[in-house]
Amino acid sequence: MIELYAITDDPKPPAPPLQAVQSDGLAVLYAEAERREVTSETLWRHEQVVEKLMAERDLLPVRFGTLVPDAHAAAQAVAERRAELAISLDRVRGAVELAVRVETREPEAAPAARAESGRDYMSAKARRVAKVRLVHDPLALAARESVLHPGPELLRAAYLVDRDAVDDFVALVRRLQETHSELDVLCTGPWPPYSFAGESS
Repeated sequence: MIELYAITDDPKPPAPPLQAVQSDGLAVLYAEAERREVTSETLWRHEQVVEKLMAERDLLPVRFGTLVPDAHAAAQAVAERRAELAISLDRVRGAVELAVRVETREPEAAPAARAESGRDYMSAKARRVAKVRLVHDPLALAARESVLHPGPELLRAAYLVDRDAVDDFVALVRRLQETHSELDVLCTGPWPPYSFAGESS
């Protein structure tokens, strides 16, 4: 069995123990699968490998634990989706993912499940949406694309940002934090573009 790490169209071979198998202009980067317990450490090791690859080339990251029998099976899987993967790779070319989470510092009033009127509920929801837009709208304009993810936070989002625009994006996050002191704004990354890689991730 082999474990997949990324798909790329960069022809240079990866550093061992990674290997590459070519498939119609694309390459699958993989390593021999190891028997190991799934822990935060093994997840982080996989992530470190993908991040190192990301620093060297454009790629579609493959999520931890994606196993196939051998290199031939990996090449065949890529060949079956070649057009879709090429489009996804062009989508993320020259870009990385930045993650932003926003929480409010002001405790939100707990809804009274039965006493709250429909008007109160809609007003609270409108206020929440307005807070999200204070941060999300300017960040979305500064990014190529954005994706909102579900979560307990006020906002959990991923932004596809050009590599040479990362510093400007982070500076914008800082300005938004300074402007909206009632919010906690956390930006992490750059990460491999998992949120924008389609099913390859």
